[in-house]
Amino acid sequence: MDEIRPVSRNDIDEVVRIAAMAYPGSNLLGTESRQQFAERVKSTLENDPNVSYHGCYRDGRLVGIMKWYDLSMYVYGIPLLTGGIGTVAVDLLHKKEKVAKAMLHGFLSAYRERGIPLVSLYPFRVDFYKQMGFGAGSKIYQYKFKPASLPYTGKEQIVYLKKEDKEQVLACYQRVARQTHGMIRRTERDIDSLLNVPEKVVVGVQKEGKLTGYIAFQFESAHAENKIYNNLVVKELLYESRESLAQLLSFLHSQADQIQRIVLTTPDEDFHLLLSDPGNGTDRLLPGVYHESHVSGVGLMYRVIDVPGFFRQLAEHRFGAETISLRLTVRDSFLPENEGTWLVQFQHGQAHVARDGQADVSVELDISDFSSLVMGVVRFSKLYEYGMVELDDTAFLPQLDRLFSSAQKPQSMTAF
Repeated sequence: MDEIRPVSRNDIDEVVRIAAMAYPGSNLLGTESRQQFAERVKSTLENDPNVSYHGCYRDGRLVGIMKWYDLSMYVYGIPLLTGGIGTVAVDLLHKKEKVAKAMLHGFLSAYRERGIPLVSLYPFRVDFYKQMGFGAGSKIYQYKFKPASLPYTGKEQIVYLKKEDKEQVLACYQRVARQTHGMIRRTERDIDSLLNVPEKVVVGVQKEGKLTGYIAFQFESAHAENKIYNNLVVKELLYESRESLAQLLSFLHSQADQIQRIVLTTPDEDFHLLLSDPGNGTDRLLPGVYHESHVSGVGLMYRVIDVPGFFRQLAEHRFGAETISLRLTVRDSFLPENEGTWLVQFQHGQAHVARDGQADVSVELDISDFSSLVMGVVRFSKLYEYGMVELDDTAFLPQLDRLFSSAQKPQSMTAF
């Protein structure tokens, strides 16, 4: 019988050993690295009320570990307490013994019992977590462009940001997060990790004593045999207005004499419109004559673990402006207690889960696709086109498409 429970300080050495072998690319096998990681685990256990390590114990032995997060996420502007999971690692001797499955089920059940309707994670393999009911989130786009490709309007408000600016940086981030679907609230500890890295440079837009945007970046070598060839890698870009963005872009433009290319990873699929030359340096042409401008990737995944609870906690949100009664059937084989059929009544877009009543249309889909749909990642019409959702009357397809359309796909700048 597997037992899922918090790890104790006595388990730290085992936590480090399992993590080191499960993630060899993290270079935790060396003595110094293992000791540093052990100190971080100890600090988390003792000092962070929002993060915890849990383990899978089999016959009293720790065979797998995971890190749980309590995350305050803005979902369509409404702050929801959500769950996050990371550092999922299984002892090498217990691979293919369904340890990860047991840990994920324990995590989902625990957060559901707490009344938390939504969780998220960064997958080591998308297909693995999709089988467990997680739906794909928004894509990100990585551009590598020449600094001079950016517009220049002026950078007179740009200043360096240091440790003593922590409160302003945090306040700026929180203001943007409140207006951005999917963003996660940060703490002072999060900002410390942004400002306390020696090789990271942070500059911001200071206007009348108020910080209205910032960029955190690092330099990387762009040529193995030429040390003056460097790229500028943007780690974080955040702004409150078009004026703030213009200042930050002008700052990046002004680095053209020293920097070969700027590496920017962003959820903004339209960023190429800002660039006079969006080419990423590969000089590849896609059929017929399309210049390669970026690479894209799928990462953060979402999972609704309490379908009616999700709608209840978003009772003030308007899913479009439609008035319609929907008989919703969600399949969830991994978490059967979350599977079922509900009558969801939308009044001018506001959802209410009713005990009884007449439905206008019936819809059926898997929990992974439902999660992507209600988070605004994908349109209803696309799921129908791909054969991933069924409805009994296609005349309602345009209305359902409008109902679940979102002006903004979820974005996140928080790694966990």
